[in-house]
Amino acid sequence: MSSKTLKKAVSLVCAVALILCSVCMTGGAEISAMTADEAKEKLQDLQDELVAVNKELAKAKDAIEEARERAKTYTKRVEIVKEQISILQESIDAKKEELSVKQQELDAKVKEHDDTKDLFKTRLRAMYMSNDVTTLSLILGANSFSEFLVAAEMQSKISQHDTELIEKLQNEADAIAYQKEIIEGELASLENDMEILEDKYSELAALLQEANEDLTAAEAYKQVTEEDYDRVVAEMQETQAEWNELMGTGMYGYVGGYFAWPVPGFNWISSPFGWRTLYGQANWHGGIDIAGAGIYGKPIIASNTGRVELVRYYTTGYGYHVMIDHGDDYWTVYGHMSSIAVSEGEWVAQGQVIGYVGSTGNSTGPHLHFEIRVNGDRVDPLNYLNYDYEF
Repeated sequence: MSSKTLKKAVSLVCAVALILCSVCMTGGAEISAMTADEAKEKLQDLQDELVAVNKELAKAKDAIEEARERAKTYTKRVEIVKEQISILQESIDAKKEELSVKQQELDAKVKEHDDTKDLFKTRLRAMYMSNDVTTLSLILGANSFSEFLVAAEMQSKISQHDTELIEKLQNEADAIAYQKEIIEGELASLENDMEILEDKYSELAALLQEANEDLTAAEAYKQVTEEDYDRVVAEMQETQAEWNELMGTGMYGYVGGYFAWPVPGFNWISSPFGWRTLYGQANWHGGIDIAGAGIYGKPIIASNTGRVELVRYYTTGYGYHVMIDHGDDYWTVYGHMSSIAVSEGEWVAQGQVIGYVGSTGNSTGPHLHFEIRVNGDRVDPLNYLNYDYEF
């Protein structure tokens, strides 16, 4: 369910709630004038409304869970990308520092090269300008021809040394420039990775925001739906009280209609009606056991409208169980509950929550033992239950 859909649904529910509240405010005086049949009919209408609200509530809960899981996933992924960005930033900073050092080395080497080259140029210019004098000086200053050759060779070596020094400095500068070029390439690659990570972070942050917005909208919708649910339940209780007063303490004929599936959302029958083997012995099973993964604590609803005739908190047999009279010797039994939500003498409408699935009494695991009794005999519930009706 998208956030837009949820917002529209919230507005719709609010509008419906206002209308229904106004009806409730003006309809209170009419309840006292109801007949038993009218009260029963109203209970059925309220039951249908409660079913619809329950479905919307289930959708809201699913939307909350889905949005919460999305938010959880995106939060984790955002944190991972943030950590990756932090680590990458450290690498970029280190690479920039390395590049700065290389730049300083290169600047120093280039300056040394330029200074040496300038000095050499100055020396060459001076030698060129005074070439004859220098040669004459060497001749006149030499005591012998061999001494002249030595002096000339020395001058040549000085010139060669200067040339080699300049070439060495140039080679060193070129090497540093090459290292700098490599570092710049590595830095560019890191900065490209950083750009990709930042784009990914922005994308995930947007998805996280969307999930949080959906979660907020779903929670708001759930709250509105719960308020609507409470309103319907309160009106049902008021109508039930009126019906209870009209009906007295006994049933005056079968309430009619079908028997609804008593544990919405769980349809697996772990033990059917009839003979079975229990603890290694043949055993007659007078009902059906409804089980399934995650069933513990799930709501149990009244399969049909009627009066709660018996509520027991046994630690053996059926454990915590409830019996409802539906008139004309039609009864339903709900066993092994974890807790009970009704009291003896209370009138309940079809679909109303009467307790929660458990494993009390003689039970091998969480399930609902469900019976339908007709004229005192236990009958196969599958012959009476309506599978097409979902709560």
